[in-house]
Amino acid sequence: MIAKDTLNAKQLLRMQMRALFRENQEYDSGAHQNAILSLPEWNAATTILLYSPLQKEPDPRPLMSHCGNKRFYFPRIDGEFLEIYRHTMEGQWIAGPFGLREPDPLNWERTSLDEIDLALIPGLAFDEELVRLGRGGGFYDRMLGDSNFRGMKIGLCWQWQLIPFVPREAHDITMDRVITG
Repeated sequence: MIAKDTLNAKQLLRMQMRALFRENQEYDSGAHQNAILSLPEWNAATTILLYSPLQKEPDPRPLMSHCGNKRFYFPRIDGEFLEIYRHTMEGQWIAGPFGLREPDPLNWERTSLDEIDLALIPGLAFDEELVRLGRGGGFYDRMLGDSNFRGMKIGLCWQWQLIPFVPREAHDITMDRVITG
């Protein structure tokens, strides 16, 4: 019964957060970038997982211009899982599920989760305990919960997405840090 109540609470919270996304006009990810660039973990990381944002999500891609010796990776949905691909200048993007831009597996190099030092993760909401509310597919939870993933997990959101409480299920993976910009 508790699991069903948690699931219903998460579904209701997702609907509320999606409504807030439609109302909010915050689009400048510059503060997120400044906060990330000041992290010691950013400076120590050489392999970083980014994401191609959905409309109105904070955009981590401009961080690629601060690369130095860093390598960047992006996820691609394959069935129920996220595959990870290394970014190259020659790599082409394709349209994926949910309106995402994804790496074209024909010209991006697929890689293993154990290569990732730091991962920037989107979400609908995050709470004070660093619990993430995703969009309901479980893609990031499965990836971050994989025993091969050992990188630091940083959630990115707008200030209004940081809420007091996100209902948590056993499979939900918490972040190591959340940056609101």
